[in-house]
Amino acid sequence: MYVQQAGFLLPVAVLLFVPLGLVDAIGEHGGEIDADGLEPGELAALLAAVVVQVATAAVGEVFYAGVAMTAVTESMEGRPRASIGRVMRTLPYGRLIAVDVLFAVGLGIGLALLVVPGLIFFARYILVAPVVEIERGGVAGSFRRSHELARGHALALLVLLGGLWLLTGALTSVLQDGGLWALGESLVADWAIAVVVGVAVTPVWAVAVCVVTWQLIHFDRGAPPGRDPARR
Repeated sequence: MYVQQAGFLLPVAVLLFVPLGLVDAIGEHGGEIDADGLEPGELAALLAAVVVQVATAAVGEVFYAGVAMTAVTESMEGRPRASIGRVMRTLPYGRLIAVDVLFAVGLGIGLALLVVPGLIFFARYILVAPVVEIERGGVAGSFRRSHELARGHALALLVLLGGLWLLTGALTSVLQDGGLWALGESLVADWAIAVVVGVAVTPVWAVAVCVVTWQLIHFDRGAPPGRDPARR
């Protein structure tokens, strides 16, 4: 599926991660955390720094999963691939941006609060952007729908999608460390590496999220194979 839809997934990733790579690079440069000699009064600042670093690293990936849902749905239903222009004109941008930012911030806060709340948040709401694209609901309703679909599957989602998230994150760190060793530490080098990693790695993770979402909606609605699961 990834190979079939690469002509859509990769150009969209380039358009998205060129600007977001700069955000990530600024976060890496400006948000380095040093817990040595931490005073009690600095705990709030430390937690805020954790939230900012996680959020800047995660922002854009959920939005991209929502965009990729169009291509995945076409492949799952055996329909011809739509043009990039038509897809981009019909996307619910406002809702996708809103769920992306809310998910990134919520994940950052959850991980800052002793990690476990972040894992629970991830498992419940990781499907939110594909849900927006498939069902075209509102922001709050899509978060509720993601939680509904995840109910009974939270552990599997955490292991499968969370494990893939961590794997891609580890690969990102390795590539960034190697790139910084070759290019030197600078904002431009960080930006270039973030763009390359985002384009190369994120589509694989996004396709996995979209396929899982499509299948869960499909079985929840009881739609027969090859039919749009969002249609009753």
